[in-house]
Amino acid sequence: MIAALYVAAAVALAIPSPSPAPLPSPAASMTVAPSPAASPAPTASASPAVLLIDGQIVDYERGYLVFSSGDAFKLSQDAMVVDDATGAPPGYAIVPGLYAAAELDESSALVTSVRIAAHPLLGGTPAAHVPKQYVSVASPLVANPDLAPPPVRYVSKLSPDVLVTITVEVPADTPFGDDIYLTTDSSGWNAQAIKMQRIDGRHFRIIVHLKGGAQFHYLFTRGSWQSVERDRSGLARAARFLQIPGGDAMTVSLTVFRWADLP
Repeated sequence: MIAALYVAAAVALAIPSPSPAPLPSPAASMTVAPSPAASPAPTASASPAVLLIDGQIVDYERGYLVFSSGDAFKLSQDAMVVDDATGAPPGYAIVPGLYAAAELDESSALVTSVRIAAHPLLGGTPAAHVPKQYVSVASPLVANPDLAPPPVRYVSKLSPDVLVTITVEVPADTPFGDDIYLTTDSSGWNAQAIKMQRIDGRHFRIIVHLKGGAQFHYLFTRGSWQSVERDRSGLARAARFLQIPGGDAMTVSLTVFRWADLP
């Protein structure tokens, strides 16, 4: 028995013990350390504090400036209104057809200053493209809310369209080569919205199909707001008004007494 134990011990000493298996190397980290030279991404620059708006005016009253796009902007209580050429307060009435460049404070959405001119003032954002958060009254279906035609009150079932003939007599001093136009609130007070046809030296006519019950405001021009019609005394006149009754035809005969640019 003792001899057998010695033999087992000798065999155990003769067989080398297996070396331990090598430990696996730690897995590489999946997170890449940021480069110390990397700079933070640039941030978008802040929008300017003042937004310049330009366009043609159709209304200026009750603390609002309304452009031909139909968008109205509220004036601050201390808003400065000056003539673009002189830098002084305008010595004339601010009437539809003039042009304006308005500075709007983006923080308050109020117009702080306005430059007025008889010609377009470019370089700003057209009123129709100004973000709506700065607009007090957004563009309606017609250009000027105050002059918008009321809803149709009456439509003839027998004659849905009325043939309307408008004839106008112009002053004797009207240059013979000039054309005569109708400007209307429904056209955004475009000074050349509807061109009339010459009948003779002093008479012009336009024939149009209009819906019975339609209403609109209008004035006559010679192609610009500098040559818009005036009243007998030479002062700015209120817009004319026309309502189309039901029926087949309607005739309107009118007279222009003076032009704004002629003495």
